[in-house]
Amino acid sequence: MKTQKRWVEKGVNLDLLSESIESFFNSKGFKIGKQALPRGYRISIVPQHVHNVKNGINITIIGHPRDFMIELSVSDLSRSSTMLGLSTTLFGGGIFVLQALKLQEELERLEKEFWMYVEETIVRMAS
Repeated sequence: MKTQKRWVEKGVNLDLLSESIESFFNSKGFKIGKQALPRGYRISIVPQHVHNVKNGINITIIGHPRDFMIELSVSDLSRSSTMLGLSTTLFGGGIFVLQALKLQEELERLEKEFWMYVEETIVRMAS
């Protein structure tokens, strides 16, 4: 799952924005890794409390203060867990479906919170 948004003419310091995004996930108990890119950052996030997610979430910030894009990319592991659960339901695999659906719900909720936070942060930094 990938979603991305672009902002133009905002004049936002991308260093501060990346730090703010790190703080958002840090406050939620995620393990965070950050990598500098030629024109931005990649922030890797892995939930500490969810053991099924190995690839986690990647946030990429690319551009410059007046024209930048943020991409949120979530591993497809939850989708494959759902398929595994569906295919093994006859053999007691229904628990996998339930776990995968809960994980999917958590990821969707987190994505909504993230984009709301980013929008608010950009408005605050641009003014």
